[in-house]
Amino acid sequence: MGVSSLVLDPVKVLVGLAVLWAVVALAYQVLAAWGGGRADYSRRAGSAARGVAFSFTVAMTPRHKESVRRHPAKFAIGVVMHVGVILSLLGVLLLLVWPAAAHKVLSLSRPVIALSLVAGLYLLVRRAVSKDLRAMSAPDDYMAILATCVLLALASVYSSYSVGAVVCMIYAALLFVYLPLGKLRHAVFCFVARGDLGRRLGRRGTYPSATGRMV
Repeated sequence: MGVSSLVLDPVKVLVGLAVLWAVVALAYQVLAAWGGGRADYSRRAGSAARGVAFSFTVAMTPRHKESVRRHPAKFAIGVVMHVGVILSLLGVLLLLVWPAAAHKVLSLSRPVIALSLVAGLYLLVRRAVSKDLRAMSAPDDYMAILATCVLLALASVYSSYSVGAVVCMIYAALLFVYLPLGKLRHAVFCFVARGDLGRRLGRRGTYPSATGRMV
């Protein structure tokens, strides 16, 4: 067993414990926020499953989402950043079990990750210089974007210059520890909230809507 293996194994345990912490903490938060769910006394008029499907597809298109329709460029920038984050996390987590595949993922996705980093930095600067955004921003808003940009930077550097996997995984562990504690938990709550909305509106027959009925 080489020196690198002796160093890497404890790091893998650290990342595993951080992921376990994030999963348990987020699961508890979701259950606490759910609170058993509010009773729905409306008469059933549709399908909850179809409502959920509509909520995650057609309802997110520019036609049905005003924030997307009115700000397409900002929406595209956000999408680019989130794609890079997903690829970066995938690559870093693959380092735990399949380093060769991790290197391939990070190398092939290097241009996308670099573009995502630019998008993230733009959003960070925009929040800092915009008077309106500054007025509604808490320190955690800046922390969340900054933490995301560091992840993108490490993933980009790793794919370009083979920076040690240890550095990437230690940072990933810190990120997973922070995940349930700040704004980044929206990565889970976004899906939970949208799914619950689709389920309720689908049950009532509101989703799918008459103007955007799924085929």
